[in-house]
Amino acid sequence: MKYMELVRRGQAELFKAGIPNADFDAWVLVEKVCKVSKTEYFVRMHEEVEEDKVKEFFAAIEKRKTHYPLQYIIGEWEFMGLPFKVNHDVLIPRSDTEILAEKAVNVITTVYEKSKETIKVLDLCCGTGCIGISVAKMCANTEVVCADISDKAVSVCKQNILINKATNVRAIISDLFENVQGRFHIITCNPPYIKTDDIKTLMPEVRDHEPKLALDGDKDGLKFYRKIIDVCKQYLVYDGYIMFEIGYDQAEAVKQMLLEHGYSDIEVLKDLPGNDRTVVGIRRKSYV
Repeated sequence: MKYMELVRRGQAELFKAGIPNADFDAWVLVEKVCKVSKTEYFVRMHEEVEEDKVKEFFAAIEKRKTHYPLQYIIGEWEFMGLPFKVNHDVLIPRSDTEILAEKAVNVITTVYEKSKETIKVLDLCCGTGCIGISVAKMCANTEVVCADISDKAVSVCKQNILINKATNVRAIISDLFENVQGRFHIITCNPPYIKTDDIKTLMPEVRDHEPKLALDGDKDGLKFYRKIIDVCKQYLVYDGYIMFEIGYDQAEAVKQMLLEHGYSDIEVLKDLPGNDRTVVGIRRKSYV
């Protein structure tokens, strides 16, 4: 089978199975299995593909047709331009979450630009570690702790620390702040925030395959914001930042929680489609 036919048949099968972005997914699988870029493909499109590669490709297509996530099939995904290993023990990094990581980088490179001390960052509910590792790679003057309740997620995070050579990052198993010590200039968190009853309405790729532990935010989706905001003051320096990813309809609720606990300078950031996606608050010295 020639490369051109391989791509077309893969796209057609995914399209018939109702897979979103069938064309894109087929391309990614060709690139992964056959180890050819799009540029190389157009040079080699009339060449025959090795039989073992053909079998591997269509095995991946069959798996994707069941709505098994593309990212889990290829075992990796990009975030902030960096590679991250992914499997069913962790949420797949999403572009929406880059808003949170970019905000942390912006604060470090502007607010703390002239600071002579090492900027300490805590990434709670870290999963792959994509937020903490990205911040650490882009800001050399940082020490980052990635924490997650799941030992399997922490194992993936540690692999991503090695993959990205992030020597200023360490990962720990911790139920929120349970095993966290010290104070931090910035705490980032992308907690479980989907309402329990809403999980069944999610895309099958998410609903049936991504870890529910990292999705379920209890009845109203706000459980972990309450738990974190309630004790966060013990782990932030004065003028330190707390940064949350939120669901599109949770900005006002999370903002009010922060205000009630004495945070100020509350900022709500939108993602590219225009939805509220990140809430930021600062612990000033007047913090109660």
